[in-house]
Amino acid sequence: MSNPEIDLGKVFNDPGGVRLDEGQRLGLAKGVLIVLAIIATGAMVAHGHWPDNKGFADSFELIKIGALPLVTLVISFYFPKSHS
Repeated sequence: MSNPEIDLGKVFNDPGGVRLDEGQRLGLAKGVLIVLAIIATGAMVAHGHWPDNKGFADSFELIKIGALPLVTLVISFYFPKSHS
């Protein structure tokens, strides 16, 4: 199986690299938030259904401590408080 080299200079002609406009960045953030919401909901439902399972309890704690603050950070970055 051959492993050909890819010249990134030919793939991305812009000297600044890959650039995303605001709509694409917002779409990416929306996708990340949806995936995190699905994972968090699944972990919470599993923990509620099997509260004695240590794996689900640990997953629930990880979501509660790590993912939910990340979601609020992403939301606050894309929707800052505006002053009229």
